[in-house]
Amino acid sequence: MKKLFFFAFLVSIFFACKNDSTTTATASPEIAKLEAEVEAKATPENSKALEAAYLDYIAANPNDHETASRYLYRAAELQFRMNRYSGAIKLLNQALKDHYAGSNTPMNALFLGTIYKEKLKNEVAAAAVYQTFLQAFPNHEKAAAIKADYENEPTMDAKIVDFGNRLMNDSTNRIDYRVANDFIGLCEINALMLPNDAQSGDYLHKAGETARSLRSFPKALEIYDWIILKYPNHPKAAQALFLKAFTYDNDLKKVEEARALYTEFLNKYPNDDFADDTKFLLENLGKNDEEIINSFGK
Repeated sequence: MKKLFFFAFLVSIFFACKNDSTTTATASPEIAKLEAEVEAKATPENSKALEAAYLDYIAANPNDHETASRYLYRAAELQFRMNRYSGAIKLLNQALKDHYAGSNTPMNALFLGTIYKEKLKNEVAAAAVYQTFLQAFPNHEKAAAIKADYENEPTMDAKIVDFGNRLMNDSTNRIDYRVANDFIGLCEINALMLPNDAQSGDYLHKAGETARSLRSFPKALEIYDWIILKYPNHPKAAQALFLKAFTYDNDLKKVEEARALYTEFLNKYPNDDFADDTKFLLENLGKNDEEIINSFGK
């Protein structure tokens, strides 16, 4: 039953994409021309040019969420056709994270779930997308079919708690990398699909801590930025900025980037619990342990 449903949905995606391309007004004449070329005969060259045009439009019009959510769907579909599933996921994540207000958001979410399930065979991520889809869009036309397949699953919150409790492998007393990556993915999907959920900011903070524990510093920085930009009033927003600065300082050894971020932190959060630590770190940027110890004597 599940296989049949998701195959049927996969087919419906392409009809939806085709109909969307032909019935929705295109914001750019250049894009309309490229779309016609790709529709007539797709090649790697014109597909790449069309995707670049979509992304250029979005970069120039970051608040046009309606158009952006559709263009990112179409760009993801181009990646999908070329079997570049990770690229498609990245574009769909961008649509959900930055342009959730667009009306194409349910289709972006369903496309994301389909890629995880049918192409990457990642049932943990697929189930997370579909379960949060039911919370976000309970009245969608696909909701009943999805609910039939996932109604007996543990809740999303229960899964995140479970994976979080299993981060450490009891036999090796080390982080279980597979569990940790699934945990990060669950936290990210929850925030993508339910950006206003009360737990999303906390889950992202835990995901950032986990990514840094794995020494996956680009992922940790991505999550810190996510918290800083999307949850500026969250209790962990200040800590996310501090940890971003500390990661550049301690882990990546990028002194000037760290200096700018530490300074930003002190300007924004002068009375935060981490303010004194930040002042100390800022004063000793670039010094080795011996130089720091000698400064104590002085």
